[in-house]
Amino acid sequence: MLSFLTTFSFMTRLNGEALSRTQIALQALVAAVCFSLCMALVQALIWMCAYLVGVLPNDPTKKLVCAFTLAPALALCGAFLVYFRAGLHIHGLAVCNRALDEMSRVDPLSKLLNRRAFLQAFASRTEDAILIVFDIDFFKQVNDRHGHAAGDEVIETVAAVIRRVFDRATDVVCRLGGEEFGVLSQASRLEDDFSRADRVRAETIRCEFSAGDQRFFVTLSGGMAHAGAGVAFETAFKQADTAMYAAKQRGRNLILRPCHSAARRA
Repeated sequence: MLSFLTTFSFMTRLNGEALSRTQIALQALVAAVCFSLCMALVQALIWMCAYLVGVLPNDPTKKLVCAFTLAPALALCGAFLVYFRAGLHIHGLAVCNRALDEMSRVDPLSKLLNRRAFLQAFASRTEDAILIVFDIDFFKQVNDRHGHAAGDEVIETVAAVIRRVFDRATDVVCRLGGEEFGVLSQASRLEDDFSRADRVRAETIRCEFSAGDQRFFVTLSGGMAHAGAGVAFETAFKQADTAMYAAKQRGRNLILRPCHSAARRA
């Protein structure tokens, strides 16, 4: 009964209906009364069975000793079972909440953080960083020519390349949406981040994909921007996005620094 009330209380809070102190007190009172009645019933059944099989001592004093010895033990066992079951319910809710929270932060296709989680990481940074935006070139043509299954494979492969290159503990990698990815690189130099971003570009073009009997390759364009501690995400993203589109206008398969100087093409 107590476990049911505990679970009900948790579910009520999860549904956004906060319980008042009076409601909590009433639930606790009902649970205590039910628990006491159940324990009294169990003890009565045990004493009845003991009387029927004739295992009770004939001496009234010994009977009282048995009663005072068995009653606390039975109460302890009953309380353990009740609270253990309640604990299982609470633990199950906690596990479900963690799983739901994880699902709400991770993009299911790329297995990278989603845009919401990336924005939270960007807002919580404590030092200057570099924001990098990657975009798969001519991705719509991949879907149109080879099908969405091939497009999903491209997304998964490019995401794995980015995650493999930007693997430091201070790196935050996400799928911003569609064929666009974002990287927040902290505690690193601009030239080092530029080298790693260009490495992602170079490794991507070497990945071979297939759809039926057709084989194809994709390229990647990217732009970088400074993301100082006081810079808003919209400001940094606009700069990186502008650099990325400038790379596309220069022929694609290109990474541009914040100063718009081009990386070497493969």
